Amino acid sequence: MWVALERRNIRAIFHYTGMLVLALAAVMVIPFLVAVFSAEWDPALDYLCGAGVTAAVGALLAQEAPRGAPINRRDALLITALAWLAASLAGAVPLALSGHWGSYLDACFEAMSGITTSGLVLVQDLDHLANAHNVWRHLMQLMGGQGIVVAALTVALGVRGGGAMSLYMAEGRDERIMPNVLHTARFIWLVTAVYVALGIVSLTVVNLVSGMEPARSVLHAFCNTAACWDTGGFGPQSQNSLYYHSAVYEAITVILMIAGTFNFNLHAHIWRGERMEMFKNIEARTMAINTLVFSMLVGLGLASTSLYSESGEIVRKGIYHLLSASSGTGQQSLYAAQWTNGFGDLAFVAILLAMAFGGMASSTAGGIKAFRIGVTVKGLIWRVRQSLAPQSAMISGSYHHFSKAPMNAEILSSAFLITLLYTFTYITGGIIGMMYGYAPAEALFESISATANVGLSTGVTSPAMPVGLKLVYIVQMWAGRLEFLALFTLVASAIAAIRDRRRSA
Repeated sequence: MWVALERRNIRAIFHYTGMLVLALAAVMVIPFLVAVFSAEWDPALDYLCGAGVTAAVGALLAQEAPRGAPINRRDALLITALAWLAASLAGAVPLALSGHWGSYLDACFEAMSGITTSGLVLVQDLDHLANAHNVWRHLMQLMGGQGIVVAALTVALGVRGGGAMSLYMAEGRDERIMPNVLHTARFIWLVTAVYVALGIVSLTVVNLVSGMEPARSVLHAFCNTAACWDTGGFGPQSQNSLYYHSAVYEAITVILMIAGTFNFNLHAHIWRGERMEMFKNIEARTMAINTLVFSMLVGLGLASTSLYSESGEIVRKGIYHLLSASSGTGQQSLYAAQWTNGFGDLAFVAILLAMAFGGMASSTAGGIKAFRIGVTVKGLIWRVRQSLAPQSAMISGSYHHFSKAPMNAEILSSAFLITLLYTFTYITGGIIGMMYGYAPAEALFESISATANVGLSTGVTSPAMPVGLKLVYIVQMWAGRLEFLALFTLVASAIAAIRDRRRSA
């Protein structure tokens, strides 16, 4: 039975959503300063207007309840769903004012793609986009990769105790890395700061050596570091990573992609010196096996095509795109049409599966997640062993995920359910794409890319695509990033509210 929200719940939900919107308005100061420093006066005005509108809306919402208002698990799920939607609506305001997006809907699509670290784009004339707007696009990926609710509500907005933990889990994270959620959020941002700093320095040097001017070198280094560490996929140039034509650039960004797809709990174990966890952990093993198998398939597929002429280039480009797909980063050094017109069927299927499976849980990556794939495979083996054993035998199963854990029906059914939801969404989005006239391979590729928050594109995603498909992809990116439960809770609460209103009428 769905129970309608009480007034105190609604006030708390509006309050914390409003506080998040206020925090987003404060972050808009950064692209505003970039615009002033770059003498981009029209973009500077865009961010003044955007911050003003966002702050006004946030202030109105935040007045609904006092600071520190208690929330339960359902409230946390609703705050999370609404907060990510509000962030994309607010983040789109300065983009829409820039004139580089055909409509406010296109700007909302771009903002949702950024916040969810998806990387699909509708920007027009990206190569001449102002520095401030490029910084804002990548800042949204940086915020979304770490979790905007975790960052804003547990660090800055005063949620404590069970409410903070509920918010943490509502964003698709289920592991407490440190003794409490506040320390966990701080650790996540500490790891991010270290990798982002290293990435910016490394890529700045690469850009300077290639002949790029200093200010532009730093800008490109920041954008690409944010996109790769947060497995986001945006880029400051329309050609994405193809623009740089550099094996060193690809090597550095691959390191950032791999680090970005690591579970933050795994980062904590590595930082504490417990490096053997990388070899014992079911997620790390599953990712390693997936990468090995899919890399061989991509290599075999590319070898049968004429896309790359040399074996070294096949290995380099094949592994680069495979890791970009499996980590959910979405960086690509080929043209969109080449996915279906040159990549080869076998390699194309391997990339599809890599995108669908995704990276690790509690990371910046999307998709089904390696943990669920690994648990599902081990669970099936456990079930087969049970069915073959005598009735009197007790067959136990286990897996290692930071500690030894017993295999049970609850873990297995949860992993299978989420896997089924992702698969259903992948297929449904593909069917809708085909209904709009796109080829099956292209439609399925784009649907998986949106739902798994990857960003690789065959060219379906463009300003000219139908409005209905833009809305479908927005929902897929939103649902995939939050792993469905928060959106289901929002829909169920809306239905309950409508039902009760009709009864009282």
